[in-house]
Amino acid sequence: MRVIKKVNNNAAICIDSLGNEVIAIGTGIGFPSVPYDLNDLSIIERTYYDVDPMYLDLLNQIPKEIFSISTKIVDMFRNQVDPSVSSNIVFTLADHINFAIERQKKNIQFENKLQYEIQHLYEKEYNIGLEALKIVQKEMNVRLPRVEASSIALQFINAKSVATVATKTSSFEEILEEVIEMIGQHFNVFINKKSVSYSRFVSHFRYLMKGEHTNKQVSSENFRMFKSVVDAYPKTYQVVQKISDYLKDELEIEINNEEQIYLILHVNRLCVREDCNRKGITPAQDEN
Repeated sequence: MRVIKKVNNNAAICIDSLGNEVIAIGTGIGFPSVPYDLNDLSIIERTYYDVDPMYLDLLNQIPKEIFSISTKIVDMFRNQVDPSVSSNIVFTLADHINFAIERQKKNIQFENKLQYEIQHLYEKEYNIGLEALKIVQKEMNVRLPRVEASSIALQFINAKSVATVATKTSSFEEILEEVIEMIGQHFNVFINKKSVSYSRFVSHFRYLMKGEHTNKQVSSENFRMFKSVVDAYPKTYQVVQKISDYLKDELEIEINNEEQIYLILHVNRLCVREDCNRKGITPAQDEN
């Protein structure tokens, strides 16, 4: 196997004996100067084929233990449901689990409006989600809420359809473009649309647009959490308010406090990991 590019000391892009590009994981595989021929294949712990390059940076952002958990869950899904699911799901699922653990440690929880539909219409995927929660608890000593089983199931549901499902109307792309422009202008940054951060934001924004907006009042506990998040990220809250007003005017969608928490956190993640990071301007740094 030919190692052609280092991702980090324990991950590299390689070319296998058939000329296929593959992501190889193994202790020290990325340490030597590249390119080089890897003769001792026993150091390779895992390989991933057909991975979108935009996801590779996650290997440097997410703990190795989370990737190990994600791989186990995806292997379970392949054995029980669909063996053909793309390797990209390992990366997107690891990102989701990592963020879910971060939120749980901060006692920030979201409602999944599709929870009951997923539970009854996608029983196999939902059961994988339940097993995933057990794996996370066993290996990370973190007990995620049961609603996360639906959210993990949704990762697989989306993964199966991502190659064939296109945006149904141009309006989503137009609205997304306007929202990204708002965020970029508000923080005076350039949002890289080829980055994994952008892809992650689009995924969450599309999910928000699919939600059933009942304009219901949030619980007092969630209201306290909303106030805490707003206090922590006042400038991010300002742009989320602009986005909320825009969605109300354009689509007659009213984003409640709980959904605004969701947007605040994801807008913040988007900007912190973008070009603004290199300019020294991030929502967390520029709030005061």
